[in-house]
Amino acid sequence: MPVFAFTAVCREQMLVLEVNLSYQPGKQSQRARRIAVGHLLAMLDTKQATVDASSDESIKVTTDSGVWVIGEARAFVEGRGRI
Repeated sequence: MPVFAFTAVCREQMLVLEVNLSYQPGKQSQRARRIAVGHLLAMLDTKQATVDASSDESIKVTTDSGVWVIGEARAFVEGRGRI
């Protein structure tokens, strides 16, 4: 089962959003991004939000608590020089 990891950031707050999808052929990242937005809205328990998904890199969700930016979670790998 593919797992997509996202981070949602608003000022100094950061939430980790994980989306588990059953395998289906084709691209599933758009579907995972939409589900991540739903998870964020459920976590914030907000009644109203504006979603801007015009960027390929991130999604902006404007709520009463501020502007949340959702992007793919990235692991930081520490380099040890040339191998």
